Amino acid sequence: MNSSRIIAGGAAIAAAACSVPGCTPAQKAQSRPNIVFFFADDIGVECFGCYGGAAYETPNVDELCRHGIQYMNMNSQPLSSPSRVQVMTGQYNDRNYSAFGYINDDENNFAQLAGMAGYNSAIVGKWQLGRDRHMISRMGFDESYCSQVELYRETRSATQTDRYANSIWDVNGKSYDFALYGPDSMEDYAFDYIDRQVAAGQPFFLYYTEPLVHTPHVSTPDGEEWDLDYGSRFTAAQDTSYFRGMVKYMDKQVGNMVAHLKETGAWDNTIFVFCADNGTSTRILSAQSDGRIERGGKGEANYFGTHVPLIICWGDKIEPRQVEHLVDLTDFMPTFADAMGVQIPQDWTLDGVSLYPELCGGEANAKELTLIHFNPLWPTTPSPKASRYAMNDTYAYFWDGRIYNYREDPRFTAPVMYGEASAELQQAVAALKERVDAEYGYSGGKNFYPDMPGAPRRGDYKTFYDWAPPQNPF
Repeated sequence: MNSSRIIAGGAAIAAAACSVPGCTPAQKAQSRPNIVFFFADDIGVECFGCYGGAAYETPNVDELCRHGIQYMNMNSQPLSSPSRVQVMTGQYNDRNYSAFGYINDDENNFAQLAGMAGYNSAIVGKWQLGRDRHMISRMGFDESYCSQVELYRETRSATQTDRYANSIWDVNGKSYDFALYGPDSMEDYAFDYIDRQVAAGQPFFLYYTEPLVHTPHVSTPDGEEWDLDYGSRFTAAQDTSYFRGMVKYMDKQVGNMVAHLKETGAWDNTIFVFCADNGTSTRILSAQSDGRIERGGKGEANYFGTHVPLIICWGDKIEPRQVEHLVDLTDFMPTFADAMGVQIPQDWTLDGVSLYPELCGGEANAKELTLIHFNPLWPTTPSPKASRYAMNDTYAYFWDGRIYNYREDPRFTAPVMYGEASAELQQAVAALKERVDAEYGYSGGKNFYPDMPGAPRRGDYKTFYDWAPPQNPF
């Protein structure tokens, strides 16, 4: 772990928060906002009414758009673990991604930033980044209430799930909690956590990693099947008819969180971030308001695999609007640092730009591109869809020379090869090609190939997928 720490005291924190361009006097007067990062699982933009979806009920997420900034070109990685490593560290996966379901616990991350700023921090929800009950606290979180820490496959059965009905949750690495329904149990813990921080006058950072709407597609407590068909709580990931109810329940939890923040008086000075880790399951077909039917893109190296919702609110401080510029998961680390008023140590490597000036009414920081270094590295099997490409506002350039206009071809079906492209198109993707070809340690650069080895594992813990010999040497 990097030893350099630049810790700001109270006066320095306030000064740092007030120094960000674009903040109004009223916003500057209320420094050190709380941060709630609501990170949904496996759901792309096509599922939300505010993004043109017509298949599901999402009134609470849609309502967020009336109070904040709706980002229309937000991109994640196509799968969960790559996205979660990227968002926590503020780095693209070519720098530090080791294996699916794993993060090196010496990585600099946003929980450490919260501690530097004098915030209390908690992660509540899905973990699945290393099989070690103590690594979450080692990485800087003050509290945790998580599924898929030490127990995962062990808790699955005909009458149990690993995150939903009859699930087991790890409480601060010290005890286990049985949940009749996991999302309800984690919500209860999160609300208690917020209550305690508000009562203590303590600014807090809550990373709320919602397991909905990941498979298994099962009934929720709000569905008729929950009472009528006990077995529907444990369907083995194939019955997509339950997906609609899962989306509705996830949306309800967004509404519950906002309501609780308002009840405690914390909403007015809480930066609330709603985002998702990757596109929707490819099993799901979703109707759009314009009549199209769109298939989810999870695990696909295309725009439907990475195009996810992002809405940021800050009480009623933000002028509601849509913005079209490029955003990705690396941007959260510098945004949170600016919001908390803490300086990121100079020896930390970051790939993102801060959105904080934009939240304060200023101009957005320029972002030239986003890198999709999609190399899942499941230990048991290579990924046939592993890819490396960069995107700007219009084009995607792949490691093997393919170019797509993703605005017109979001499924990436009609490539133009770089060697056959016009001089104008080659110039338009020049910065993308340079970044894709760049060598960062193990990442391969222009020598990238699907499922090449990842960054070395530096921990003595395993993933949940290490039950067979790995396909790479790290």
